[in-house]
Amino acid sequence: MGAMTSGFRTRYSDSASVFLEERYTHGDGPTGLGHSTGVDLAPTDRLNFGANLDIGTLKDHQTGAELERRAAGVRVGYGFETLKLASAVEYRVDDAEQTDASTVKRTTWLFKNSLKYQLFPDWRLLGKFNHSFSESSQGQFYDGNYTEGVLGFAYRPVRHDRLNALLKYTYFYNVPAVDQVSGTAAGADVIQRSHILALDVMYDLTPRWTVGGKYAYRQGEVSQDREDPEFFSSRAHLYVLRADWHFLHRWDALLEARMLDLPDADDRLSGALIALYRHFGKHIKLGAGYNFSKFSDDLTDLNYDHQGLFINLIGKM
Repeated sequence: MGAMTSGFRTRYSDSASVFLEERYTHGDGPTGLGHSTGVDLAPTDRLNFGANLDIGTLKDHQTGAELERRAAGVRVGYGFETLKLASAVEYRVDDAEQTDASTVKRTTWLFKNSLKYQLFPDWRLLGKFNHSFSESSQGQFYDGNYTEGVLGFAYRPVRHDRLNALLKYTYFYNVPAVDQVSGTAAGADVIQRSHILALDVMYDLTPRWTVGGKYAYRQGEVSQDREDPEFFSSRAHLYVLRADWHFLHRWDALLEARMLDLPDADDRLSGALIALYRHFGKHIKLGAGYNFSKFSDDLTDLNYDHQGLFINLIGKM
């Protein structure tokens, strides 16, 4: 799946702006055009509000069935010099056309919360808690549930800012809705609950060269039975070595070597990833590359279909 977004934003004052976006979704799943509009308010330097409204129609290119989507959301953020908090709530209604011309209605609630706190000049605490649940008019068997909690510690010494490190713990629980699972999404049709511990380290050798690595471990369980779940172990070890080369002004090259060890499946996968990025200003870089491995560096993702070309947009603080 992918999305292409275009639009504009108009600022009416220092504290108020509105936006309008058109988003075209494409890929193996439903495709179509969505419309989004919203307003952002910042009455003080510390406080900000936002609201948005989304409508659109998606079509299954295999069956021709249409999905009418309507969504609305609100968000609020508050920040001090050392503490930043943000929360958002979204409500969505999907009316999906079936092959027998009937319609299935799905309602979804999404709650998002984030926390950033500077413990000491060298240390920052990062937190995230997202929860979503959906109900289908077809009955409880078709409902979905999703919970993700993250707690991390970021380390960047003020006196030696060449070093960056992030230690992160993730709790992940996912019960995918039956009608949200496609036949090509291997691994997406299972119930998953996982505890993941990950360590990322990057070091600037010179102004042009940065080297680093990542190790992550998943203590997970999965079940393919929704009515009477019977979980079995799904452990994983991920190893990544990477090098970044800032070879021209505004241009970066990336090379990664990856290995995924799956002891419960008695399997081991390896591969590489290459990418080229261009910086736009101080806070955005856009790049494209090729993943020679079948897996993602996100251990909550149980799909093994990630080999191929990709485009990535990264925002930087």
